[in-house]
Amino acid sequence: MNTVLTRANSLFAFSLSVMAALTFGCFITTAFKERSVPVSIAVSRVMLKNVEDFTGPGERSDLGIISFDINADILYIKFDTKIHCIFDWNVKQLFLYLSAEYSTKNNALNQVVLWDKIILRGDNPKLVLKDMKSKYFFFDDGNGL
Repeated sequence: MNTVLTRANSLFAFSLSVMAALTFGCFITTAFKERSVPVSIAVSRVMLKNVEDFTGPGERSDLGIISFDINADILYIKFDTKIHCIFDWNVKQLFLYLSAEYSTKNNALNQVVLWDKIILRGDNPKLVLKDMKSKYFFFDDGNGL
């Protein structure tokens, strides 16, 4: 007859095996899911101003002002009539951001975040923004933007 510790050990090992199988099953349900949706971004207006930069050594810096349109549908219907959604049991919120990359003579690669938004599950999945201004200042160090 087995002791209490032997039975507890076998019960614990079986529980770990079941939990590992369930964890792998959860991984498989979302691992190979396509998580891209069609997005259209159009820049409608770009302005460049040379303004006083109070954060630096007192020189003037370039300030970029950008207006853009974004059209995205988080929940859309594919051509094969399957409903495709980024949200599932494992995704509660999406962090969306629009960034710009540019190069100057001083820096080969500059990156700046222009706009961001958090979409929670249950919010309107259609994102239609017209003539949006950049949410954050687009300053470049010095001139030549």
